[in-house]
Amino acid sequence: MRSITTALSCLLALHAFGQQDFDYAQKLVESEQYEAAEEVFAGLLEKDPANGDLYYYYGEALLKDYLSDTLANSLPEFAGNAEELFQEGLKRDAGNPLNLVGVGAVILLRTNDTTQAQPYFDKAEASIPTKKRQITSEHAVLLSEMAEAQLYSKIINYPRIIYYTDKAREISPEDPHIYLILGEMYITQNDASNALSNYNRANYFNPDWPVPKIKIGDIYMRIPNLNAARPYFEEARDIDSTFAPVYRSLGELYYKAGMYDLSNQMFEKFMMLSGYTTPSKLQYANSLFKAGDHEGALEVYEDILKVDKSRNYIYRVAAYSCYEVRPQQLEKGLDFIETFLKNEDPENVISRDYAYYGRILYRMADYSDSALLARSFTQFMKAYELDSTNVSLVTELALDFYNARWYEGAIRMYQRKAELRNGEESFEDIMRIGRSYYNLKMTAEADSVFSKCIGLQPDNIEAYMFLARTYALMDPGTVKGLAAPKFQTVIDRFGSDAEKYKTQLYEAFSYMEFYNLQQGNYTATRSWADKILNLDPQNRDWQINALSAKAISYYRVDDYVNSREMYRQLLNWNPGNAPEVRQTIEDLTKLINMERNLRQ
Repeated sequence: MRSITTALSCLLALHAFGQQDFDYAQKLVESEQYEAAEEVFAGLLEKDPANGDLYYYYGEALLKDYLSDTLANSLPEFAGNAEELFQEGLKRDAGNPLNLVGVGAVILLRTNDTTQAQPYFDKAEASIPTKKRQITSEHAVLLSEMAEAQLYSKIINYPRIIYYTDKAREISPEDPHIYLILGEMYITQNDASNALSNYNRANYFNPDWPVPKIKIGDIYMRIPNLNAARPYFEEARDIDSTFAPVYRSLGELYYKAGMYDLSNQMFEKFMMLSGYTTPSKLQYANSLFKAGDHEGALEVYEDILKVDKSRNYIYRVAAYSCYEVRPQQLEKGLDFIETFLKNEDPENVISRDYAYYGRILYRMADYSDSALLARSFTQFMKAYELDSTNVSLVTELALDFYNARWYEGAIRMYQRKAELRNGEESFEDIMRIGRSYYNLKMTAEADSVFSKCIGLQPDNIEAYMFLARTYALMDPGTVKGLAAPKFQTVIDRFGSDAEKYKTQLYEAFSYMEFYNLQQGNYTATRSWADKILNLDPQNRDWQINALSAKAISYYRVDDYVNSREMYRQLLNWNPGNAPEVRQTIEDLTKLINMERNLRQ
């Protein structure tokens, strides 16, 4: 996008635009042809630099341009240029309150700080006369713009939107734009019913306006109810067959319906009406991306880059597509994202850029390449620093840290996730925190977390198992038997369902067997070994474990006959170790014979 200074310096000839006036510029904005609209506004400002409305609607076009594709567009760039216009509008036309609304909108978009933005809206509202006979439809427009501006924030002030739209309806109860704003508000609340109600009112008050029909169709398409959506798109097309966005919506609908030839025809029509411009191709690619056709999106992005490398942000979205496409094209994606970052002003890099950079490196590392993992997490943390309140990003980071066995990072991110959710934690998250402490040998912390898990889910065997393992970690030689009561609890609570909990019971029996062997409680050792033998008579490793323990326990009390019998049984399960076992049997046989000779 050209800079504001450059745009304002370009004197645009009338014949380049056809009808170069305000209505034409607004129609371009409505058609989502933002770059063309911005050029028209720049030309209009050259002719009428004192017109405050032009600064406002030019700036609003920039904000809508940014929001139309937050993947490709830079918030600092677009918001900065829009604010420059609004501030210039306030200087040139101080009595026009619209640019106050624009400044407030930029603050909300940048910071989500309603307290900082509200004085600008209050000052704009104060310009509305107190006497009803002095109020005009222009004041309703001002109130509508203030309501719409609230939607730029991630933390939306819904009561303010209702307040402004209610006041606007008192002045212009049949203004369809008011109901369109209310529909957008309800969409942000995932309230499709109320959104439809308001879009339908907008449609009722202006049945010749295609925008509400497209909004209604989009809701049905997302549900999805493609049969319900299609008539609204077709009605919008019948109203204005040159209105490009309707063809994009039809393209998405047909793609979702599996009618790929029709989908391609609609997207082709969309691009034709948009002049086959790079922005229209980008919108086409972005629509494919959103619809899940990442392969198709990547193909379009690469086609654009063959003829136009001037738009650096295309490398950004191409990199995203390389990650999302199946099979992933990680090497190519890495080249795209690194090209983008190398050529981009750091102030224009967004959290999502670093997140995708981190994702690509993480997949390439595949848990085994520590150098790539380190690079991956460096990029992920840059993403986090730019958007530390993004729960989805924090959740992704926590799991990636955990799976890569970077347990300190996993603990930190899971704790951050809980903070962002006002202390709310899922059981699985708490368990992963506990496992992380366990793997870090931070036994006191692990003890506390697993005890908490048992309190939350008293029938969850894994919580009991990890608590027992934690106590075993505190006593690595099993000299004190700290874990014995914990494993005994596992056996007492879950031993009645041996088939279901076979693996966990084997671990518990093995601990008790080994601990008693260490303590010289040989009768108890053999008892636990017999439980293992009966737990799964076909499991080779378990049988070898139990028979070996029994053989040793007999040997230590000089019961060489039974010890030899255990080793003979071991031969059947452990033929790979036969020479060693046979030698032991021979040695035991000699001892047995020696004892017999002594008795004689």
